[in-house]
Amino acid sequence: MANRMTFQIDSILSFSKIPYFVLIYLLSPNFSFSSNIADVNGDILYIGWAKVDLTPTEPLIMYGSKISEGVMDPITATVLVVESRNGSTSENVIMVSCDFIYIPDGARDKADNLRDSVRAQVVKAFPNIQADHIILNGTHTHSGPHISTRSVKEVVGVELDVMPPREYFDFITRKIAKTVGEAWKSRKPGGISYGFDYAVIGHNRIQVEFSGKAQMHGNINRPEFSHIEGYQDHSVNLLYTWNKDRKLTGVVINLPCTSQATYGNLLTSDFWANTRRILGEQLGENVFILPQSSAGGDLSPHDLIIDEQANDRMNQLKFPDFDEYRLRLREGLAHRISRSVTSVLPHMEKVIEWDPIVDHEMEVVGLSKLIISPEDVVEALISYPGKSDDQQIDYYENLYEKSLKEVYDNPEIKNSDPNWYRTISRSNSMIRRAKRVRNHYETQLEEPKYYIEVHTIRIGDIAIATNPFELYLDYGIRMKARSPAIQTFVVQLAGSGTYLPTQRSVEGRAYGAIPGSNIVGPKGGQELVEHTLRMINKMWEEEK
Repeated sequence: MANRMTFQIDSILSFSKIPYFVLIYLLSPNFSFSSNIADVNGDILYIGWAKVDLTPTEPLIMYGSKISEGVMDPITATVLVVESRNGSTSENVIMVSCDFIYIPDGARDKADNLRDSVRAQVVKAFPNIQADHIILNGTHTHSGPHISTRSVKEVVGVELDVMPPREYFDFITRKIAKTVGEAWKSRKPGGISYGFDYAVIGHNRIQVEFSGKAQMHGNINRPEFSHIEGYQDHSVNLLYTWNKDRKLTGVVINLPCTSQATYGNLLTSDFWANTRRILGEQLGENVFILPQSSAGGDLSPHDLIIDEQANDRMNQLKFPDFDEYRLRLREGLAHRISRSVTSVLPHMEKVIEWDPIVDHEMEVVGLSKLIISPEDVVEALISYPGKSDDQQIDYYENLYEKSLKEVYDNPEIKNSDPNWYRTISRSNSMIRRAKRVRNHYETQLEEPKYYIEVHTIRIGDIAIATNPFELYLDYGIRMKARSPAIQTFVVQLAGSGTYLPTQRSVEGRAYGAIPGSNIVGPKGGQELVEHTLRMINKMWEEEK
């Protein structure tokens, strides 16, 4: 942990042995104590950045068992290293943001563990880096690659002429690990400043009827509609990094919304691609942008139906070059984010910290699993309700076999329908989902805890806290409300990406709050809040 160091003018003047010309320089208006603190006391804070393109060169399986049909914009990973050196001791943390829906950490499938695979390769090449100091988070693009070590048939249910998932998994593991190494080797003395703004990006996407029943998305122009379920958070937390010449080197942008404005079969990093382009034009192509999705599992970048037409009309007027609603939406979101970054920037240049406290802790935390009933298992497959669990699995297994036989008997279907495999993949997915929910029910008493990594980081007066979930907003609000930090960056999707809903959402039973969508429920969610706050508070107590 780095110590703060200050100077007093009287102390400098008391040193009679300092040459007269040195005193004149120290007292000149061109001298800045803050900008030269590292020179006087030894370099304290080191910053390293790197970025890599992870876009595949051939078709592959996308999230949702689709096959990619091209590239709209690159899939990337961005790495930031922050290190504090104080004599013989140092503290560091390595943050990696990826244009993936989440970061496989072995929780959903032990064979799919991108997090630990990257760590292992980094540590092999750089033994002085601690594995658990490397944190990966996803931005939750819904049009990104499927990350798995399974075969094509295991993932989709049928053989397809595409890049094998294992091949892409190994490709990105090598690429990300190498880029972490590049960021590590690029560390140079620098500084940080932190800022805050608002931008309307995410909207609560869960609507509730007068009966109490809830649903995600849908038309609210109907008599049954009562209200929107939860809060909306438009905060934007910003962390700027600088080199010793006071030149901006990068920005961490933390906001409570996932990047899922775009769907389809074209690979895309969604509105972050637009944001990077705009900020590249405004700040320079050499300035790195690292996105973080804050707690917002119940939020979406899509407008509610009541505002959708009005907002799209304005986006058409503002961005006439974009001929499709989702593209206009992305551009509008990117402009809002970019305005936050650039409007805060002039103030950040005045408050650069060259020797902030840096601290990092990681703990493996056991959270209470959601306790489900046999009825919950039956209802988990809402596409085929009213049957027993075994009957549901039988239904989808029969549909799978029937669809597979139809393709084998009529191979010309493959040429006439580019999405011929979708019924097969859908059935295969529902079978796996049914088995997963049934396993949850059968093991919940024997294995009542779900174990996750929680990281907390302190950089100066800000805190960063991670979790693996698509975490509902209420939990993030509770963390930020009680945190001792001036600003708290909550980072979701630093792992498996399962939903973690609130109690009221569980009662409404919207998608995201049913057993098929989550492993941990409201009890475990509050345990996460309390444990995260204990870790953050400990960092501030140690200073005292």
